[in-house]
Amino acid sequence: MVGLLRESTQDQEERSCWFIHFMPWSPSSIDKELEQPTSAQIVASIDDLLIEILLCLPIRSLLCFKTVSKRWLSLITNPQFSVLRHPYPNPAIGLFLPSTSVSSKPEFDYVHFDSQNPTKPPFKELKFTKDPSGISILQSCNGLLLCSSSQWRQAKRNYYVYNPTTKQYTALPKSVLGTENSKIHAISLAFDPAKSPHYKVVCVRDSVSSPQHYQIEIYSSETGPWRFSGGPFIADVNFYNGIYWNGSIHWISTSGNLTSLCYNLDLETLGVMPMPPLPDDQETTITYFGESCDHLHLIKISYPRVRFDVYEMKRDYSEWFVKYKVDLEHLATPFPSMINSYLDPDELHYYDFTMSSLVRGRREEDAFLVLAISSDCKSLRYNLLSKTYEKLHDDESADEQVYFFGAAGAFEYIESLCCV
Repeated sequence: MVGLLRESTQDQEERSCWFIHFMPWSPSSIDKELEQPTSAQIVASIDDLLIEILLCLPIRSLLCFKTVSKRWLSLITNPQFSVLRHPYPNPAIGLFLPSTSVSSKPEFDYVHFDSQNPTKPPFKELKFTKDPSGISILQSCNGLLLCSSSQWRQAKRNYYVYNPTTKQYTALPKSVLGTENSKIHAISLAFDPAKSPHYKVVCVRDSVSSPQHYQIEIYSSETGPWRFSGGPFIADVNFYNGIYWNGSIHWISTSGNLTSLCYNLDLETLGVMPMPPLPDDQETTITYFGESCDHLHLIKISYPRVRFDVYEMKRDYSEWFVKYKVDLEHLATPFPSMINSYLDPDELHYYDFTMSSLVRGRREEDAFLVLAISSDCKSLRYNLLSKTYEKLHDDESADEQVYFFGAAGAFEYIESLCCV
């Protein structure tokens, strides 16, 4: 008989897992049990059945179960097991934010999305490898983090792909060019565990052969070293915030005449994505551009409004459509610091907040915005359907102050067993 027990003490939360245990045998039944396998032994001897059971367990339990035996370790760490466990995108459970603490190396604060059941931060400082300058996060993509050393000299930087759940990492090889004369404008991670256990990394840098042009290099964890992809090209987008969705890396401009560019990783071709229409009479800025649970979103705000639309892109790239309508004006009463006080009260209010993340869940009603009120370091979870909110973080009850960045400086934490 198979039973499932769970450690529940708070001090052991980080190590909490499920343990399979067998019912004790009485001395008189030992000989009989030796002659006939128990139900537990039968289950444990059939890989397909054991995998079905393991697929139902929490990730933290599976991390514990890897130590049961070499066979269990092999089953759980098999890349196909991870693909089976993630038939649908995993929702994010928290955010990593660059910390303002005075330190010679980058540190990170953590905001957990479930204020009722917060978990211990996965890390404060990335120490998976000894790098004298420390490790920074560049991007989060479906459970993996793209990181780099914090060297101020770009040519000296090392790049890594890191899984914060399993604590595994790999160091990316040096690029084809590897020269200070070819500036790197951005490096983006492309990973979809529902499609493949392998990932790709796309690097946009200056072209050596064509001045004032860009060149793409691509690295694959399946096939190996960096290689050139396509020829030199010209673009007017923000390469820093590359978003992976629908098999492509997407870049957009964030102000002025909105433009876009997308790179299809299967075809290795560049294309253009349509952009939402712009009003003629107001200054508009893209305040959020990101992906969540296989949905691509964009938010543009005409200041000083707090009423805005959340756009979602159709999978065929035919158009952006309005997915959510948002009105945050009622938040100014419980959070007056949202309004800049130096403005004339008779003038239009300027609302001081940033959108750190837009998170979709398994259910439609689980979608929410993470809003950061920078002036007093509060973080809010605003449900996009019910229009309700709750505080995720408040510096008045915390030991350390959290400094909130915009979407480009907030990195989602998604639990994953994927190998790197």
